[in-house]
Amino acid sequence: MSAENERRGDHSRLARGSIGGDVSKATNVIPFPLMVRARKAAADGGSGSGPGEYEFSENELAALCRWFSAMKYAFPGTEGVMIVSHQESYSAVGLYNPAGGAPNCLVAKHEAGGTTRFFWSTEGDPPQLLNDLSEITDAHIRAIQPPRNEKGWLDPIGWMGVYAARMIATAVQVV
Repeated sequence: MSAENERRGDHSRLARGSIGGDVSKATNVIPFPLMVRARKAAADGGSGSGPGEYEFSENELAALCRWFSAMKYAFPGTEGVMIVSHQESYSAVGLYNPAGGAPNCLVAKHEAGGTTRFFWSTEGDPPQLLNDLSEITDAHIRAIQPPRNEKGWLDPIGWMGVYAARMIATAVQVV
């Protein structure tokens, strides 16, 4: 690792430490701030095997595809990751650029206490509550001003790669 990358990593870890995030020496990932979640399925006698309210809907996935594509258009080399945590009732999409020059950011949908909320954060900042996913996706797309003809910038294949490679975190049982 170059001295510059190591310096950036140390800065990121220091910034995350200032907001209460625990970060390993090998990653820049902060655990998402979790709230006590409702055990609605168990209380209702349901099996909990269906999709949770915290999972992105088809319309939200389509909006995230456009957002991811616009960010890639504006910041070439941008990559995305997705996680769905059934343990903690959230889904999140993070964008980053290994070469730098683009903001590292995260959009999350979290269900707690029977309420589903969206959050947005950038590297080093605590998550901010959103009323709707479109507050971020539409605002960024408008600011980037990609061409009207989406064929020049929309990247559904790249987005499907992010979606297909998503990490699904399920409950771990210790025996």
